[in-house]
Amino acid sequence: MKICRITVAAIGIVAVASQLAAGGAVTILDTGASQPFDAIQSNVQPCARESLSIKEGETEAAMGGVRQAPFVLTNVSKAPCTLEGYPSLELLNKAGAVVKRATKQKSDDPIAAATLEPGKTAYFALNFNAGGAGYMGKPCPTYRQVRITTPGAKRPFILRSEIQSCPGSQVEVTPIQSGMPE
Repeated sequence: MKICRITVAAIGIVAVASQLAAGGAVTILDTGASQPFDAIQSNVQPCARESLSIKEGETEAAMGGVRQAPFVLTNVSKAPCTLEGYPSLELLNKAGAVVKRATKQKSDDPIAAATLEPGKTAYFALNFNAGGAGYMGKPCPTYRQVRITTPGAKRPFILRSEIQSCPGSQVEVTPIQSGMPE
């Protein structure tokens, strides 16, 4: 079957090259030949933890202590893989115990799977409040470690970080999206 497809493709290439060499035009028709490619794409496996690296990006600040920290996931394997949904993110104290768990940020947009070819990236953001104008009270604690588990993974990443989150404030993650943060 494979040799037959290769032979047909070779004959097609020779025919197109002959037509172009003779100064003729070539019209390419869609014959639905993309089906094998679609089947390959649907067989892409979820990204295993070992297939990914993760890096915290530059935290952006807004009025009132609102912060957003992007986290970029890179496929370091030799095969494409997919990520879909929300990661789990936990803020840890000095002893490594969980102090806060991020909740899922609500979105009106449908959640789409991010297919990562080797070397390509996806990202999500952590949204939190570090205190700011109008905040009264002690300075908000800083958490120096975060534990992140990607969808479907069993083992988490533990990163050093500087997340300052006020008591009683929300800590939310966005869904994973293809590409790099803007």
